[in-house]
Amino acid sequence: MSPTANKTSKTPTQTSKTPSKTSTIEFALFAPYNKGAALMGSFSEWKEIPMKKGKDGYFRTEVELEDGVYDYKFKVQSLSWFFEPDQWVDAIDPYATDVDESKGVGTVRIKDGKKIVDTYVWKHDDKPLPPDHELVIYELHVADFTGGENDPNPRGTYKHVIEKLDYICELGINAIELLPVKEYPGDYSWGYNPRYFFATETSYGTTAELKELIDECHARGIRV
Repeated sequence: MSPTANKTSKTPTQTSKTPSKTSTIEFALFAPYNKGAALMGSFSEWKEIPMKKGKDGYFRTEVELEDGVYDYKFKVQSLSWFFEPDQWVDAIDPYATDVDESKGVGTVRIKDGKKIVDTYVWKHDDKPLPPDHELVIYELHVADFTGGENDPNPRGTYKHVIEKLDYICELGINAIELLPVKEYPGDYSWGYNPRYFFATETSYGTTAELKELIDECHARGIRV
């Protein structure tokens, strides 16, 4: 008998990795007068993905993506006199809800196979708020909101405003009118020169932090 005859023969174990679930996500750009457009993103290692133009003036393409957060931008054949005829130029999605102008990109979040703005969950929707005829309104510029030169609290973001909501309550204020908070060029403005109408100003904070500010106002009976 062979000295190895009584040994149990083992077959190498094969492990299979379950493939991650992906979903078909559409990207679209309204550019009815441009000849061509392409999509680029972190999901494609910034390689161009061709987009097809429809009769409605939209360029569209679909990408298979896992749940996650991705940066992206478009390239279009420009009609501007600032460039050569039909020169390809980068463009941030005008419908992006999160923009990083320093990198020249928009950000898309995918959860459960769908585009979302953020994952914030409202906590104080059930709080009663004052009627119109009782409002005492405070107009507030997020970048400048402060209690004075000697105020030890930092300023300039949604979170900093939250830290001083009790002070606003002490003044008898029950409504805040925010100066425009849409994304604008640079890091300081009163907000009347918006560049991206669906994204909040990056220097103020994220969309989730803006929602948290509104939520904390509602918790104190302050309308926004």
